[in-house]
Amino acid sequence: MSSNIGVMRSLGQAVGIVVNAIRAPVKSEKVVEVSRVSQSQQHDDVTLRRTVVEEIIWKEPSHSATGSSDSHSSQTA
Repeated sequence: MSSNIGVMRSLGQAVGIVVNAIRAPVKSEKVVEVSRVSQSQQHDDVTLRRTVVEEIIWKEPSHSATGSSDSHSSQTA
């Protein structure tokens, strides 16, 4: 089926993928799952399932909050 797709359509799809990637927000945190525990109980026709997920989340510092030494040097000149 991919042989029936024209060059312009393929180019349009490629451009669309790049545009969507540029517009998508960047995640500024890293999540690592440490453990996952599931418990199930069944009573007649009802099942109760409890899942506990433990995660570690590192938030990246934003570049605007950290500042840079270059911005102060331009004010002294």
